[in-house]
Amino acid sequence: MSWTAELVREIRGQVLVDDASRASVSTDFGRIIVRKPAAVVRPASAEDVASAIKFAVCHGLSVSTRGGGHSQTGQSLSDQIVLDMTSLDKVTEVNPGQGTLTCQTGLKWRTLVEQLSSQQLSPFVLTNNLDVTIGGTLSTGGLGVASWRYGTQADNCAELEVVTGEGEIVRCSREQNQDLFDAVRAGMGQVGVITGAKLRIRRYLPGFRSFYLLYDDLGVLLDDLKIVMTDERFDYLESWCVPCPQGFKQVGGTRQAFAQWFYPLHATVETEGSSGVADDEKLRGLKFYKHVHTENGSLIDFFARLDALFAIWRRAGFWEYAHPWMECVLPWPSTAPYIGQVLQNMPPQAVAGGHILLWPARGNSSSVPLFMRPTSDFLMGFGILPAVPPRFLEEALPKLNMVSQTCMMMGGKRYLSGWIAFDAAQWKAHYGEKWPAVVRLKKHFDPYRVLNPGFIKYE
Repeated sequence: MSWTAELVREIRGQVLVDDASRASVSTDFGRIIVRKPAAVVRPASAEDVASAIKFAVCHGLSVSTRGGGHSQTGQSLSDQIVLDMTSLDKVTEVNPGQGTLTCQTGLKWRTLVEQLSSQQLSPFVLTNNLDVTIGGTLSTGGLGVASWRYGTQADNCAELEVVTGEGEIVRCSREQNQDLFDAVRAGMGQVGVITGAKLRIRRYLPGFRSFYLLYDDLGVLLDDLKIVMTDERFDYLESWCVPCPQGFKQVGGTRQAFAQWFYPLHATVETEGSSGVADDEKLRGLKFYKHVHTENGSLIDFFARLDALFAIWRRAGFWEYAHPWMECVLPWPSTAPYIGQVLQNMPPQAVAGGHILLWPARGNSSSVPLFMRPTSDFLMGFGILPAVPPRFLEEALPKLNMVSQTCMMMGGKRYLSGWIAFDAAQWKAHYGEKWPAVVRLKKHFDPYRVLNPGFIKYE
């Protein structure tokens, strides 16, 4: 009997070994790495997850955890067993009085938002793309346009149910089994599979008012962001770097397209309706180049505001391209010189089908130990999110890796959801003084190295 046939007998849910099922999980959003698993497990419960992991330990196999498959360096891929967590997608309790909900972690954020909307409740932080799973973003940290105030999604967990690399089901929180709680939040699935979560939720106002502000000077934008984060006059902050192509100039003996860069800022407040917001007060003292537009609407529509952009990318074919996203977190003093240097050498066509994001934050907004970030009163998340035709990957990856290395040289840290090309020394440098703890936790909770191997290089 083959081991896949044996695995079927251990699992109450589904074990899929047909070519179509295996091919459907053989690549991720990055579309750089391909690994076709021998079996896809769609668990019916945490006990199924535990059984699959114990089976892998006994048979010398590895297990990769997959939610929305939004990873970009093969983190959710395996040539042996893939755990498709989207089968665990139930909300089990909503407790508005305590400000919490309990759910399975294969649930997508979009489904959760929709289920909570009738009670005017939501999580504190939502990702821009709602079609990713709760377990996936908790394992990477989870950033959104409210992170400047509330930190990562992982900061807003009260309790987790985790299956360790030995197949033990453990509940953990800040008060109980804290070492495991701190190891799985932003832990990249290295020591356990998050199967359940108790999340903090809040009641929101039904409407929003967004001010579309345009800046032509990055330094002025940074000064204004410090003001609005300090006095908390907005609820949500999101910004970009966008090129205005200027033509071609001589660079290193060749003519290269170049751009003047601008910086849109969307600053949003929740409202009871379209009235009741004092625009002059909200915009007081800000030195934007132009107030382009003001938008009102339903907050539920605001949560899904990027769906229209993603639809354009899909229609244009960009969604099927490779996505070697380079995302990092910068100390505030390094932000302007680093971004200025990067954009100076960035041809405008390089971000076709993608964009360059800015995520401002207060330095104390997160307390998740393994969400690595610089020490600074204010931080800036910076992401180059390209869509690259496969034939240009060989040219694009070294350039993105150079941008990544420059970030770290200037005191930044990589955000690990994107494309990562670290060697062992770079992993050790990334975690810095926490590296011995990372190694110790891996040995303790996943001693057989069953879970998501190959991404973090321990030796």
